[in-house]
Amino acid sequence: MTRVFDTHLPFPALAHEALGDAQLRANLAHATSVIRDKRRRVVGELDDWEQLRAAGAAIKDYALDHLDELCVELERNVVAHGGVVHWARDADEANQIVVDLVQSLGVDSVVKVKSMATAEIELNAALERHGITAHETDLAELIVQLGDDLPSHILVPAIHKNRSQIRQIFLDEMGKSGLPAPEDLTNDPAALAAAARAHLRQRFLSAKVAISGANFVIADTGALVVVESEGNGRMCLTLPETLISVVGIEKVLPDWRSLEVFLQLLPRSSTGERMNPYTSIFTGATPGNGPTNFHLVLIDNGRSSALEEVDGRDVLRCIRCSACLNVCPVYERTGGHSYGNPYPGPIGAVLVPQLRRGRRTPLEDSLPYASSLCGACYEACPVKIDIPKILVRLRSEVVDEKRRRTPGDPELLSMRAIEKGFSSSALFQRAIALGALVGRLPLRTLRFLPPPLHRWSATRDAPVPPASSFRSWFAQTHREDNLTTEAPTVSTQSLVRRHETRHDAAPGHVGVDVAGREGVLSSIATALGPTRPTSEPSATRDYALTGTLDRSARRALLKERLIDYRTNVVECDEGALAATIDALLVARASTSVCAPEDLPPQWLDAVTATISRDEPRLSVDDLDRIDATVSGCALAIAQTGTIVLDSGALQGRRALSLIPDHLIIVIFDEQIVEVVPEGVAHLSPDSAQTWISGPSATSDIELERIEGVHGPRTLDVVLVAPIHSS
Repeated sequence: MTRVFDTHLPFPALAHEALGDAQLRANLAHATSVIRDKRRRVVGELDDWEQLRAAGAAIKDYALDHLDELCVELERNVVAHGGVVHWARDADEANQIVVDLVQSLGVDSVVKVKSMATAEIELNAALERHGITAHETDLAELIVQLGDDLPSHILVPAIHKNRSQIRQIFLDEMGKSGLPAPEDLTNDPAALAAAARAHLRQRFLSAKVAISGANFVIADTGALVVVESEGNGRMCLTLPETLISVVGIEKVLPDWRSLEVFLQLLPRSSTGERMNPYTSIFTGATPGNGPTNFHLVLIDNGRSSALEEVDGRDVLRCIRCSACLNVCPVYERTGGHSYGNPYPGPIGAVLVPQLRRGRRTPLEDSLPYASSLCGACYEACPVKIDIPKILVRLRSEVVDEKRRRTPGDPELLSMRAIEKGFSSSALFQRAIALGALVGRLPLRTLRFLPPPLHRWSATRDAPVPPASSFRSWFAQTHREDNLTTEAPTVSTQSLVRRHETRHDAAPGHVGVDVAGREGVLSSIATALGPTRPTSEPSATRDYALTGTLDRSARRALLKERLIDYRTNVVECDEGALAATIDALLVARASTSVCAPEDLPPQWLDAVTATISRDEPRLSVDDLDRIDATVSGCALAIAQTGTIVLDSGALQGRRALSLIPDHLIIVIFDEQIVEVVPEGVAHLSPDSAQTWISGPSATSDIELERIEGVHGPRTLDVVLVAPIHSS
């Protein structure tokens, strides 16, 4: 049976076991420190990082303020591109929609891209209950699934496993669900990744149905954006006949241009890279260039309830980068399982209580206390979510609710007694006098306190009150000034901002007995209220929109960034292009090559390998037997070392650059732009795009980078320019 999180135990109980696991703590300390250092370096490269953060927050706020309108616009554009949009008010509805879709297609297994939304609704378990097997294809998710485990990090779900543990899982479990691991499998991360590639390869090539999430969905185009590293996402988004994408409504962005911000914020904040190896962008159904059938399942599942709250709306900005986890001292010591849900760390501590309003358990009430309130998460958040402030407010909610439910609780009675003492000068003086009497006892600490204070002294020593208070000392040493003053009468409650919860309003729209679409849209409209801000997100775009480098400097920067991601880069003039391509094929022992239908013949004039044009279209099995692909590109972005294929001239369909192991891409000088906003501005939002930054890669095994997981193992780039270009 697929494991799911136990939401009935509070955070302290779940964390107790983790704190005693020395191996887990060592794994976490190593992983989080490595990711922090990588992120610090790449963020430091951008002079406009704070402007990008402000823009990201403003765009998300605008999208949330107009969420119902944008969701309708998104639906219209997805349908216009041949897709089908489904709406789910909660996890049960979302799961039933997916189950019904899969069953209608007559299959009993699906391949999956790593998705926080599907983990949130426990989709795998729901599919299993209906006899459908969901095969996770992300390396870390595969490790977790084979090990009958639970994910412990948003970005690196198997962060709690070391290479020896992973090797044993592969040896014990792979053969039960497919190709077994090699008997001589070692602990080497490259060997472990190769075993995962072999285990999943045929499953990718033959899958009929895939399930994904999305990092972003674009309202004004209907495009979905999936950012990943290994190539498993590209496999699932490209090869199956049917794709089902399950996406939270808060992932909607207003327009295409928003990507120029978030494709800079997300990779740097999550993986500590300038750009992830692969970003896939597609709109609706793409027959011949991707799935023939596309279904988008938009889920609410508590998001509209969170939208009602000011802080809840802030939390919905989250882009699931995991930056807050990597700087959190509590997460580093307790790991992800302690949070009892797929969203661990600081963001989980504020997001989960917001999503589960009205159905909270002791877990949700304990999560706001899983923090030291150090503020590091706010400093790291790319969309400026003030997590510490929200944690404090959620704590006050828990306390207020506890007061309402248990007015006789000893802790609350103690707090009220302290409040009364602090609000009265006479009582305060008597408490000081009593403390002074205790302070004169021959004790260093108070190790045993009477109930209910014994819970404190059971785990720590209480300090002995001083024999003389500061007030007494001050009065004696400054008698001539007679500066003793009355303590002001201030209620501690007046020092705390009272938060008016809206639990009474929630049941009225959570349980509306209408169709999913109307239910979700009605809930959003109710949460937003009748008035909407009129500001446009573009008003905050004061980051770098264009570059300053000349042509030769752009080429040099692109080369540097490509090499940094272990891409082989060669330069030549156009006259030497064919010979250069042949030399690259020979060097990699590629004896067969495929090419888009319109690739210029002169590019391949000198090629000695067997050439297969994609006309008529090559089958998946044909492409799997071919060693290499030669392709042009739409453009390249120097700052991030990114090459963009948009299925346009000289590129062909997405499968050509995905299945063969060796990919050669040709880039001309005039195709190189400097910064991401220039790239976004040049591209058509309606095109099916693949953004490539180095060969497919993973760092899921002890954060050691390994190339060639599921996409091409080798990426060669040919920069074509006049010898004396400027």
